[in-house]
Amino acid sequence: MDILIFIVALSVLVLVHEFGHFFAAKITGVKVEEFGLGLPPKIISKKKWGTVWSFNWLPIGGFCKLYGEDPPSPEASAGQGGNKKYSFQYKNPRQKGLIVLGGVLMNLVLAIAIFSVVYTILGIPVDTDRVRIIGVAKDSPAEAIGLKIEDVVISVGERELKKAAELTEEVAKFKGRKVEMVVDRKGEKELFVIPVREKAPEGQGLLGLVISNTEMKKIKWYEFYKGIGAGFKEAYFWGKIIFDGVTKMVGGLLKGQVPKDVSGPIGMYQATSSIRMNQGILAVVHFFGVVSVNLAIVNVLPFPALDGGRIIFVFYELISRRRANQKFELMVNNLGMMILLGLIALITFGDVYRLIVK
Repeated sequence: MDILIFIVALSVLVLVHEFGHFFAAKITGVKVEEFGLGLPPKIISKKKWGTVWSFNWLPIGGFCKLYGEDPPSPEASAGQGGNKKYSFQYKNPRQKGLIVLGGVLMNLVLAIAIFSVVYTILGIPVDTDRVRIIGVAKDSPAEAIGLKIEDVVISVGERELKKAAELTEEVAKFKGRKVEMVVDRKGEKELFVIPVREKAPEGQGLLGLVISNTEMKKIKWYEFYKGIGAGFKEAYFWGKIIFDGVTKMVGGLLKGQVPKDVSGPIGMYQATSSIRMNQGILAVVHFFGVVSVNLAIVNVLPFPALDGGRIIFVFYELISRRRANQKFELMVNNLGMMILLGLIALITFGDVYRLIVK
């Protein structure tokens, strides 16, 4: 069940991205030679509406092959048969830019749509003065004493809490000691005595709690616009977090630091399975909204073979008012694709290694 959900969701993200390129190409009059899900070799293909539609063996992406992307044949260069009219090569920089960034824009639109639907169904996030537990780390002090998701922390020590940051500040005063915590559990107050760690493990707090002041407020069906507004805010929120994370990762790579906690398809599948089991199918849908934002941010990076790398050549053409050397551009993009495939293989190896170690 989980593997089917994962494959379908990932395929939808890839299809939406590639359809962004497809639609932009059609709008600007560029012929789409092939639209593929997965990477070759082909499993099956069919030509319809002037485009070859293919399903391929390597399920790690997709592609939208445009007429005129590759160095043209002598006949095409000579413009025989009116080929220039449908060629990507002969479109102006603005049209090329729209085609190149079409996939990124569609992934952002998809993410906003996903977040909007989820919030319209579940309700919109609203700030409160209640500190609610939304996550408990495995093998943490919080798990050991029996704290649960949806518990509301009323006080820590002698301090009553209104904000999540107040819990973090107060707990820090008790490193290496125990502290009393009063919790509201389904309307009943309960007292817990919890040991505070001297040092928090990476990715956790001193207690192993994930807390929030935000709660979901149900909205009427005719207030769907509030869900859409929340969808835009959520997309911006995750876009900023992912952009900052990617920037730090790239900076670390330039310094020779190997990035940690980077997952590939196997890691994403594990996350999908865990989220479905613990939080339900809507949380999985929300997760893939975040993945769609991630796909947009990563694709806009100025790296060969990615959309961001291709847009550099468009900017060159816009500024210099002459087309870039197509053979050089193809060589750079092919090299970039080889590096990307190598990185995907290394990340997948890391995912498998973590599975074996566990």
